[in-house]
Amino acid sequence: MPPAQSGTLAQIATASVVPGDLSGFRLLASGAEALQARLELIGRAQVSIDLQAYQFKGDATGLRLVRALRDAAARGVRVRILLDDLYTAGDDALWLGLTARDGVELRLFNPFLAGRESHLSRLVESAMGEARMHRRMHNKLLVVDGVLAVAGGRNIADVYFGAHAAEHYVDIDVLVAGAVLPSMALAFDLYWNSDFSHELRSVVEDPLSLPERRARFSAQVGADCAGSACVPADGVLPKPSDSDLARECAQGCLTMHLAPAQAVYDSPEKLENESVALDLGMLATSGSQVRLLVAQAMRDAQFELWMVTPYLIPGPTGVETLRDFQQRGVRVVLLTNSLAATDEPMVHLGYRKYRAAILATGAELYEWSPARGGRVLREYLAGGTVFRLHAKAVIVDRERVFLGSMNFDPRSRDLNTEFGLLIDSPELAEEIRSFTERMAREGSYRLQLDADGQTLHWFAAGDDEPLIEYEPGTDRGSRFLLDLLEPLVPEEML
Repeated sequence: MPPAQSGTLAQIATASVVPGDLSGFRLLASGAEALQARLELIGRAQVSIDLQAYQFKGDATGLRLVRALRDAAARGVRVRILLDDLYTAGDDALWLGLTARDGVELRLFNPFLAGRESHLSRLVESAMGEARMHRRMHNKLLVVDGVLAVAGGRNIADVYFGAHAAEHYVDIDVLVAGAVLPSMALAFDLYWNSDFSHELRSVVEDPLSLPERRARFSAQVGADCAGSACVPADGVLPKPSDSDLARECAQGCLTMHLAPAQAVYDSPEKLENESVALDLGMLATSGSQVRLLVAQAMRDAQFELWMVTPYLIPGPTGVETLRDFQQRGVRVVLLTNSLAATDEPMVHLGYRKYRAAILATGAELYEWSPARGGRVLREYLAGGTVFRLHAKAVIVDRERVFLGSMNFDPRSRDLNTEFGLLIDSPELAEEIRSFTERMAREGSYRLQLDADGQTLHWFAAGDDEPLIEYEPGTDRGSRFLLDLLEPLVPEEML
């Protein structure tokens, strides 16, 4: 479907970006603003909504977006939703109910035909069954009316938008307009039309009739909108927010950084390719286009490379690449999760064996602290006790930025498909660098390698003395368990 030539969002996009080859970008670092951006776009949609997600959980945040999608369909908007099937366990009834509405289509990417009852059964099937089931669609993308989009690292669940009582994931998205939009829409269509995408009803059986599914859906998410309640008056949402973003949308023009940009995305066919030996400094011909293009951008660094990733497993070649940067005089700064912060302890096993080698290259290494980070970022994520790093970003020479779904680990490299944006904007680069530098300096531990080349020390921000504890914030039992599991976990699956 071609982009809207008129309508509320088309007018906002036109007013926000100078016509031509440039695109507009607005950083969404706050979970509340990232959710508001999605609701603003969906609430003002008049033609089409294309939503692609690795995880879309049916919790409070997920249901809020589901209601917005339902109401958009009731206004006559075409709604297409493409979900990876790994995390849909338990939500089949929700999606069957949503697709019972006219105008809503939903497809599952690489679906599980057996073991649909739980996430655990799907993980078991992935581990014990067909090799392709390891490989997932990790892309995150929302394109509305073909003129405005949101992309970045966030899944759709309470923990990604500051709405969870106990834990929050620190992440980065961007609101996008301008010349790069057709490429983003094309990326969605490529996956939507892939042989790996299956219509929901071809995978999930439901004995209920259409009226019964609609009734069950209404009971789950709330009553259907009716008449004028489905239609925003004069392009204004029924319950406008007081955020800057909402006010700018209401005024019809967004404050954005204007810059050349490129949408980068893997081919869905990556799922059928054999794993290849790729690392930070190597190219790919296996469908890993995101890794290929980001590696090319990184190699162009002249004086500084700033990387943020929740999962960091560089591999031997990646370590050599870091050493090459050091020999060329390029400062390398890496920010990743500590063991206390990670939600994937098995991945930490793959990372920790490279820490000494990373530091030996001269790179600066920081590990995000869930406790310290919570004190630093209260204005972004209110409440909660555990703060985990989930953002993925690379900043090259403070002028070029990669943002997207790709982690720096073998799973993103070889198994999952990814999406991202390469943006040539010193202004956006500085905004992201300032945000993540604060995270590193105030919310993380700085690691230092002892003279023996093996012993690690963790330093808190502003402290000259190392912390006494090893793997700060963890207990001896959890560390011992990881030691036992380490020989059983193959690095290529992390």
